Amino acid sequence: MSQVKHNALSQKMGDIYHYYIAIDLFFKIDNWEKCEIETQGDIAFFDKHNYQILNIEVKHHLDENELKIYDEEFQKTLYNWFNIKEKFNEKTKLQLLTTSNISKNNPLYHWNNFSSEEKYKTILENQKKANSTYYVNIEKYFFKINKEPDEIKKLLNKVEIYHSMLNIDKIKENILKNKYFDIFKTTQHKNEVINSLYGLIAKGLKDKEIWRISRKEFSQKIRELSSFAQSKILRTDNDTTLEEIPQDKREIKYYKDKLFVKKLEKIELNDKVFRFAIDDYTRTILEASKRMNLTNSNLIEYKKRLSTYENSLIRKAEEVKTQYIYEEGDDIKKSQKYYFEIMKSDKIPFIPEEFDDKTTFFQKGYFHILADDEEKPKQICWSLKLEDLI
Repeated sequence: MSQVKHNALSQKMGDIYHYYIAIDLFFKIDNWEKCEIETQGDIAFFDKHNYQILNIEVKHHLDENELKIYDEEFQKTLYNWFNIKEKFNEKTKLQLLTTSNISKNNPLYHWNNFSSEEKYKTILENQKKANSTYYVNIEKYFFKINKEPDEIKKLLNKVEIYHSMLNIDKIKENILKNKYFDIFKTTQHKNEVINSLYGLIAKGLKDKEIWRISRKEFSQKIRELSSFAQSKILRTDNDTTLEEIPQDKREIKYYKDKLFVKKLEKIELNDKVFRFAIDDYTRTILEASKRMNLTNSNLIEYKKRLSTYENSLIRKAEEVKTQYIYEEGDDIKKSQKYYFEIMKSDKIPFIPEEFDDKTTFFQKGYFHILADDEEKPKQICWSLKLEDLI
C-alpha cells in the first residue's frame, strides 16, 4: 500500500473511531446537554449552562505505537488546547484518548497523578535529543506556548492521558457491553442500533454550521430504537440456578432466624416445605439483582414499577387471606391451605413493560422476600390465628 493511501485510510479510520468514542460517551456521561464534533477539538461536551465540561482529542493508530512527550499527537494537542484555553473553565477536563501505549519507563506513565508543576517539569526534562538539540515538535508547538509558563501550568492541570485505548476493531464491541443493548436479542439487531446512532452523529452536521448533537436528540433516538426491540427481556429458570448459590447459603439452618422461615414454622410446615421456600427465596434475590442490571429504565422508574409489583403481590395475598378468614375450621389447617394456594396462584406479571417472566420460582420467592420484611411484619403473614391478624 502506498504511503498516500495508507495515510488516507488511517485518517478515515481515525474519523470513524472517534465517532464511536462519542457514541460510547453519550451513554457514560451524565450531565451533558450537547456535544460538538470537530469544532473545539475532536469531541466537546457541554452542560446545561453551556459550560464545556469535557474536551477530548482522539488519536487512533493502525499499528502499535508508543506515545512520547515529543510526538506530534501530544505536543499539537497541547498547542491546540492552549489556543482555545479561554473556552475552558475551572471544571473543564481535557482528555487525550489514544491507542498508543505508554510503557512503565515512559516519562508519561504517571502523568495523570502529577501536579501541574510536575507535568510542566516532565516536558522540560524531555524536550531535547541525546545530542542536546530540540525535537522538531517541541520547537514547532511547545516553544510557541512556553512564552506563558503560568498559563501552560493552568492548562496542564486539566490534562489527562488515557492510553492503550481499544482500537477500531474492538471499540464497537465495547459499546455493545452497555446494558442498554441487552434489550436487543441478536447481534445483527445490536449492530443496526449502533449504525443508527452513528447516523445520528452524521446527521449532526447536516444543514448546520456547527457539528452538534443535543442530549434531547440522543434520548429521542434511544427511545425510538428501544421501541424496535424484538421482544421483552425473557427470563427463564435457566437464567438463575441454584448452582450459582454457595452450598452453605442453601442450608436450612442458615435461615432458621429469618422471619420468613419463622412464619412457616408458625403454621407447622415441615423441612421439605422450608427447603422449597429457601430455594425460591435465594434464587429470587439473585434474579432480582440481575433484572435491575438488565432493565433499560432509570433507577427511579424501575423502583416505581417494582413497588407496583410488590403492592400487587400484597393485595393478592390479602384477597386470598380474607377468603380463608371467613371459613370455619382449624386455624393451622386453614393457614396451610392459604399458604399453598398463594404458592400456586396465577402469576402477576413482573414489570410487563420490559420483562417476559417465564420462571417458576420468582413470584413464590418474592412472596417470601416480602414476608421477611421486619419493618412490615404483617404485610405477608401466613398464620390465620387471631393474634396474628390483629
